[in-house]
Amino acid sequence: MSIIGAEDEDFENDLDPTVDDHSSHFTSIELVKSRPTHLLVFLQHVILQFDCSSLLCYLHADLFKNLSTKETKKQFVEFYNSFLDKSAVSILRVQIPHNVSFELDRTRPDLLSEEQQRKFVQDVQLAQAPEVLRQLEDFRRVGRSESARVDRHSSRRRGSSRAKQSRSRSDVDLQAAATAAHSSPTSPHPSNLSLSELFATEHAHVRMLSVLQTVFWKPLEREELMTATELATIFPSLDEIIDMHYAFYEHLKKLRQHNFIVKAIGTTLLNRFGGTEGEWFQKLTSRFCSHQTWALEQLKMRQKKDPRFNSFILEAESRPQCRRLQLKDIIPTEMQRLTKYPLLLENIAKCTEDTLEKESIQQSAECCRKILNHVNEEVKQMENLLTLKDYQRRLDTSGLKPSNELYLEYKYLDLAQRRMIYEGPLTWRVTKEKTLEVQCVLLGDLLVLLQKQDDKMVLKCQSKSNIAVQEGKQMLSPIIKLDSAFLREVATGDTRTSLNTSFECTNHITVQKDSNISKIHRYMDTRSVKDTFSTFSTQLGCP
Repeated sequence: MSIIGAEDEDFENDLDPTVDDHSSHFTSIELVKSRPTHLLVFLQHVILQFDCSSLLCYLHADLFKNLSTKETKKQFVEFYNSFLDKSAVSILRVQIPHNVSFELDRTRPDLLSEEQQRKFVQDVQLAQAPEVLRQLEDFRRVGRSESARVDRHSSRRRGSSRAKQSRSRSDVDLQAAATAAHSSPTSPHPSNLSLSELFATEHAHVRMLSVLQTVFWKPLEREELMTATELATIFPSLDEIIDMHYAFYEHLKKLRQHNFIVKAIGTTLLNRFGGTEGEWFQKLTSRFCSHQTWALEQLKMRQKKDPRFNSFILEAESRPQCRRLQLKDIIPTEMQRLTKYPLLLENIAKCTEDTLEKESIQQSAECCRKILNHVNEEVKQMENLLTLKDYQRRLDTSGLKPSNELYLEYKYLDLAQRRMIYEGPLTWRVTKEKTLEVQCVLLGDLLVLLQKQDDKMVLKCQSKSNIAVQEGKQMLSPIIKLDSAFLREVATGDTRTSLNTSFECTNHITVQKDSNISKIHRYMDTRSVKDTFSTFSTQLGCP
């Protein structure tokens, strides 16, 4: 094959035109295993074109031949978790002989004797052999179909081969690997590269979601470390999300079962991301992703308070299925996946020549963007709600007491029952000489100014003089009703009316009373509070 470099004593044979360069090194899996470069190329072909679990299981089983007793026991548990565990929704699980399945149902894998473990590994490996041979035959078939192109490359290779004989084996291996990228019979068309990336990353995502389910959710419930209700709020709709991604992956696999070439994918993509299926997918992912910030905070608090729970999480995170990722890294994977779909589909569309097919793929990409935008908005709303709940937990309204009317109206103010538009730091100018740094919270109908005092967020009236405080007059309210606020440029002189809200900002705007709420919302929602407002002043006469 053109991808194979000169290998010492075999070099002259490789140059012999009577040798079948296209398949001589791929006649058996044992021969392929003896040549790392060939194995790498074959493995690439299988990953791109097939379910690779059988080949990976077959190769993993080879590791046991040279392991010590202690290493065998450790490796067998990993082998079991990756390929044999029935209770796991593992995308690498393979078909296993009945006798092995029967014994594993009765006995924990780590309690089996070394002899039994080695025997089971051997039986499982033999069971995978027919599928591996089928994949190898397909690889040779693809190689033969590329024979003309390979022959041309081989003739050029022979012309310069003598000059390369002095190179070391490592140099040859590097050259072979580099050549593989260009001349391998598995090297796909650019569109197929994009498709393969979609297939491979969807495969990996299903696996990561199954880790959440099998390594964390189910064991937490089984060990009674969390109730079913608690787990449903930490991992909302996880089962349904796994089912949808797995079904999507299975549909993708079916597209290339005939000759392993995908001719059309637009309909499959539209069925997943468009129509009623797309709406249901959007609903499930919105529910899951919007809860992830809250879920991570709950898990963090639980780990601090419950040593047994913390030990379980640490042990689970150390399992090989997690691939050195912590739970806090795995939970956000669904949101991360949603952000990748539009780009993946756009890349496929760019490499698609058929006009109708290209339009279907682009339409699917647009559906993905709409889903992502909706989920982002749901995440934002949930994060805003969590922020308001935190403010509410720390809220202190005792600072409103100097104004009886204000105190009675807002004594039981519940911020969490309102919709937050924006929040951020702000400077409140009480007088020309007196300013306060406050936390501004813009709600649907109120603008609330909170002062930080230790762990509390205080609503506190302000006054321009001590006399006003004592008499309870001309108190400046930290709560402004937007339907009675007037937004205008700050004048050079102090000529504000008694009921007035003024913002001194880089881009001044003035609005009328009947339209100020929407413009205040739009203005604050599209600019950074701290960057936009240099000062804030308000005057409200309270009896």
